[in-house]
Amino acid sequence: MALTDAQKTTLAAHIRANTDPDVVAALLIRNDTEMARLYNLDSTFIVWKPTVSVEDYRDALDWTEVDNITAAKARIWEWATGNMTLPLETGKANVRAGLAQAWASNTSTRPALLAVAMRNATVAESIWATGTGTAQTPGDLEFEYTANIQDIGRALNDNP
Repeated sequence: MALTDAQKTTLAAHIRANTDPDVVAALLIRNDTEMARLYNLDSTFIVWKPTVSVEDYRDALDWTEVDNITAAKARIWEWATGNMTLPLETGKANVRAGLAQAWASNTSTRPALLAVAMRNATVAESIWATGTGTAQTPGDLEFEYTANIQDIGRALNDNP
């Protein structure tokens, strides 16, 4: 995905304001390859994954709890997962609300599903992520992004 002009401006501003010694050193000699590598490292900002694979959420289930959910709650789960054939769209707040409805707070399945639905944003993704970004209150990704040398170069060259 190509960055928009506004996103390139934001990326350039972030790079120039970054105080990480490695980023500062890479910027000083315009090592765009190193800057891309650094911006693809994990940040400490935790976000909701846009999707969770069938395998990952299936592994998170406590199968002893499946029989304890009501038919209405099972229907929510079935619709959200396409009867466990579709990825779980945990990047959507309404799907996460559905998970909370399907799996009670006193189950071990709910926290296990929420845990597999989170990840650390990369440094680049964290620039545009919104929210608190903690394990208790993960942020939302504007988009998934892998920094590359072309984007770094264009951002810095277009925004002197």
